[in-house]
Amino acid sequence: MQNSQNTILSDYQEKLAETFEHINYLIDNDKIDNVKIALLALHYADLADFLDNTNHKLYDLVLPIIADDIEPETLVWLSDSNKQAAIEAFGINKTVKLINQLDIEDCIEVIDTLDEDLKDQIIKNLNPDKRKQIIEGFKYPENTVGRIVEKHFIAFQEDWSVEQAIEHIRKSKITHDFHAGIVVNSKYQPVGNILLCTLVKSLPSEPLINLMNSEFKIAETSTKLDEIAFIFKQYALTIVPVVNKKGKLVGSVSIDKMIYIIEEQTESEFLHLGGINTSDIFDNLYATVKHRFPWLFINLITACATSLVINQFSDAIEKLIALATIMPIVASMGGNAGTQAMTVTVRALANREIKQIYITKVILKEIFVCLLNGFALAIIGSLIIYIPFSDLNLSLVFTAAIIINFTAAGLLGSSIPIILDHFDIDPATSSGVVLTALTDALGFFSFLGLAFFFLI
Repeated sequence: MQNSQNTILSDYQEKLAETFEHINYLIDNDKIDNVKIALLALHYADLADFLDNTNHKLYDLVLPIIADDIEPETLVWLSDSNKQAAIEAFGINKTVKLINQLDIEDCIEVIDTLDEDLKDQIIKNLNPDKRKQIIEGFKYPENTVGRIVEKHFIAFQEDWSVEQAIEHIRKSKITHDFHAGIVVNSKYQPVGNILLCTLVKSLPSEPLINLMNSEFKIAETSTKLDEIAFIFKQYALTIVPVVNKKGKLVGSVSIDKMIYIIEEQTESEFLHLGGINTSDIFDNLYATVKHRFPWLFINLITACATSLVINQFSDAIEKLIALATIMPIVASMGGNAGTQAMTVTVRALANREIKQIYITKVILKEIFVCLLNGFALAIIGSLIIYIPFSDLNLSLVFTAAIIINFTAAGLLGSSIPIILDHFDIDPATSSGVVLTALTDALGFFSFLGLAFFFLI
């Protein structure tokens, strides 16, 4: 089965690469009419991929010729760093026409990536209803449900029958696919939800109140995206009603939207571990350098701090040159052990797996895991070191330093993300730099300190 899936994916990628190569050939040979046909034949997601991998200089040539026929969803699927360039190539009028066709949550996603001047121009020219909803959406902080809430939902009154509910669906103007409807009371507050398959299989006269799921979950517009992502994953939901501060239904979040959000968050957290912005892949050279420089600068500062620790033992290193060859081993192994603990902890925090009552247990477990691994590796490493240097005391110092550093790495790797998360600092972005600095400094200090007292 796996081989079959791989074949399907590889075949798709191969055909898409051939298509992109063909389009580039047409562009290079000024066959503009054929370019238009080829581009519009692409699915909007594939067209967005093509544009993401095309030089911005070609936007002025390519986009105007497809402007009248392009699907508006293409704007949504473009990488954030390319949306501005594409919209500038389309022009305000065409962009406004496209955005007016999008759902509110998609409108907000597209507009939010633009600079303030362009953002204001577009919002000002949208139809009044769309403009009002977008302005309202921007009132909610980033990464909250209010930014992505879906307005196209089906609501049923709790005193309706199955027949009335189905008739309501027939008469509704909703054009989007949906999996479930939300059941509300007379105050338009959600009291349950009901799957469409349940409606279809039930008798027309059956009251909805007897069929609906009353153990549903509700999100407020201020709910953070990582919290609602956890709710979807934890309870295998298809839809979550969204309410305002008064508890009134204002929209919903569907599984279709949530799959995209969860995937985006996972990618973002993975890249943040390396101090990389999610748009790095498609950013221009200057933007990519700018995104990565701060974390590399912080790394430089921490590396300089570590060198100061080493400098304190320069006399010891001069007397026993073997220390210089061994101490990087101690630091790097401790850093790797800490990274393992940090990665597990960051993932658990992202998935809401770590509860307040379990924090001590989580930290102690990582300490003991690192301690046991450190003990085993210290024994093995000391034997390896003894072979070239024939110095038992040096091997014992190495063993002690490894055990100390591994134990500290377990403590730091698990506790730093938890502490940062407690203060609402993204642990995925910040933990790595702090952990590397501390484990390196501690590794050098423990090894050189022990060597100073026992070998010099």
